Amino acid sequence: MLIERFDSRAASAGVMDLLERARREVDPREPRSLMALAAPLHALAGERSLLQRCIHHGLANWGSGPTHFYSSQSCHVASAGPFAIRINLWPLLPADPRRRAILADVLSYFDYHDHNFSFITANYAGPGYETDLYSYDAACVTGYPGEAVRLAYQGRHRLDDATVLLYEAGRDVHRQLPPAAPSASLNLMLTPPDAGLTNQFYFDVERGIIRDYVGSWSHKRVDALGFARHWHDEHTPALLRQIAESHPCSRTRVAAGHALTACAGRAALSAACRARMLRDPLARALWQGNATIYSTTEEEAS
Repeated sequence: MLIERFDSRAASAGVMDLLERARREVDPREPRSLMALAAPLHALAGERSLLQRCIHHGLANWGSGPTHFYSSQSCHVASAGPFAIRINLWPLLPADPRRRAILADVLSYFDYHDHNFSFITANYAGPGYETDLYSYDAACVTGYPGEAVRLAYQGRHRLDDATVLLYEAGRDVHRQLPPAAPSASLNLMLTPPDAGLTNQFYFDVERGIIRDYVGSWSHKRVDALGFARHWHDEHTPALLRQIAESHPCSRTRVAAGHALTACAGRAALSAACRARMLRDPLARALWQGNATIYSTTEEEAS
């Protein structure tokens, strides 16, 4: 994580100017170059009407199509290419234990997780949240639940009105703590083209292991392939075989292989198909039963 602090807030040039500067000044291969835009993001966070405009758009168009809110917590403001601006809402937790547990899970409060995209974030409203941070190197792990991970503690940080934080994909592991009062953060996100093929993880920092997968596009694909175990016809095995051999996502290939053997028998998975399916260490670990391809979570960490 990189941190920049500001003594005052400059005037904002607006949403589209920030996206245009991102296109010109940020190297998508180097997430840390996002910090070149820390000052204009901090300035944009001073636009008090930004969230209100998104809310009004949703209220005015609730029956006629999509709104800015793509979840109960996240509001899409604008995007261009690999860059997107969003506002995340951070509410207080309710007193009722059941509702409290559900909302904490949805918001990833208290759960250590990483991201498969990089972003810089500024406080938009309220006192802001606190976060406990660790770092790791995603290139040094295979990527399955139960795998040991070397985690280095980086301290507790607060996203207040003077601060912009950078979260790096595959490096920063953090848990968010509920704010003292309802808060919101403004993010400039850099999403790599392969984000839909990579995993996000939950971590057990006390044990130093990957605890689970975060619900993501790969999780949705795995779930969809699982349905083929129960509902299939004569065309299903060929489709599953093609996915098991050729899909670029390891979890997806292994899920297709499991579904293929479940609906057509182990003989349906030829040696050649199996070799192509298990062409990387993660696929081999998943197939051998050292880990699970399935996540026990339903929401994507924010």
